[in-house]
Amino acid sequence: MTARTLLWLLCCSSAGCREFAEPTARAFEVDPASLSFNGRAGGLDPPSQNVTISQANVRPVRWTASVDAPWLRLSSGGDTLPYFLGVGVKTAGLAVGTYTATILVQRSEGGREARSIPVTLGLQPVISLGGRWVGTADTVAVYLNVREQGGIVSGSGSLTDPSRVVAVAGTYTPPNISVVLVAASGDTTRVSGSFTNDNTIAVVLNGGSLTNAQATLYRQ
Repeated sequence: MTARTLLWLLCCSSAGCREFAEPTARAFEVDPASLSFNGRAGGLDPPSQNVTISQANVRPVRWTASVDAPWLRLSSGGDTLPYFLGVGVKTAGLAVGTYTATILVQRSEGGREARSIPVTLGLQPVISLGGRWVGTADTVAVYLNVREQGGIVSGSGSLTDPSRVVAVAGTYTPPNISVVLVAASGDTTRVSGSFTNDNTIAVVLNGGSLTNAQATLYRQ
């Protein structure tokens, strides 16, 4: 008699019986499900990003990864789970425009599951402000996720310490930025500065406890 059959018998009664299903293993996962890079045609390559490849409650199994575009680079073509896969782009020789590609990650043992990760690369004639930025000023950590169209900047982010979510609004006239971070409480922090290269911005923060606090924001 198997353990499953014994469990079924123990659970039965004159009123009926409930069969307990065996727990289902978590699926083969990649995170994030998509990637986006922004840069300037003829400029520096955007920073690399990471994809987590994992599956819970399984012995280490092998995986492989491949790409379908020559401008897309992977830190590894295969290893064992779990893994942090570095993903980068090479923009040399690419003109202004939007490029798309796909990373195919496959589990090569225990059933050949596959996950596709779409990748978008946007190249502008001037330095792109759109995307995620992080930095610190004194005791404050800054995170921004912004978009820019026609010189108008919008988005969201956070400031610590204390931790608070902020809305982002302002202007971008390459290479200069000027935005205001507004918390739900109404507190505002002004951020102004300019690009020092394609992936870094030297800024000054004013508002609350910050007075002419200098920081460098790094593209993520």
